[in-house]
Amino acid sequence: MTEFTVVALRFGLFIAMWVFVFMVAGVLSRDLFGPRKVRAGKRRKRAKAQQSAPATQQPVGAGAAADATAPAAHQPSNFASELVVTSGPLSGTVIALGDAPITLGRSRENTLVLDDDFASGFHAKIGPDGRGGWYVEDLGSTNGTFMGQHQLEAPTSLGVHMPVTIGNTTVELRS
Repeated sequence: MTEFTVVALRFGLFIAMWVFVFMVAGVLSRDLFGPRKVRAGKRRKRAKAQQSAPATQQPVGAGAAADATAPAAHQPSNFASELVVTSGPLSGTVIALGDAPITLGRSRENTLVLDDDFASGFHAKIGPDGRGGWYVEDLGSTNGTFMGQHQLEAPTSLGVHMPVTIGNTTVELRS
């Protein structure tokens, strides 16, 4: 082989190694921090769609307390009002439930941020099912989401006092 061929092969190997390093860094950042944010153009389209849709949902957060004045006849007997962390580093944490789903994971964009090596960036979602109940869904996590001893394969109905385990953290709905 000529000296030029050897130098070209070394340079090609050097470039291939750096491409691999950047690909690994991209995968790690998506796992830790979640998907990229929506671009401005898509955000405008989504805002227009929301403006044209009828306003049927009530605001979440401070306005969610107004839901307590709704007639009790519409609420099932096992109506959940809060999500409680029962074990793990955040044990004792309580999140009031509203109309919006709650996301759990290591990313700072989650509703409940877990400092747990066994949790994915966006690990699971707990949300209202539209019938007064709640469901839990694994968001494609690496280590899985468990209800009791069973690993979730699909969105599953979640009742009051049913433990949901994500890594070393266990949460449950309370009334």
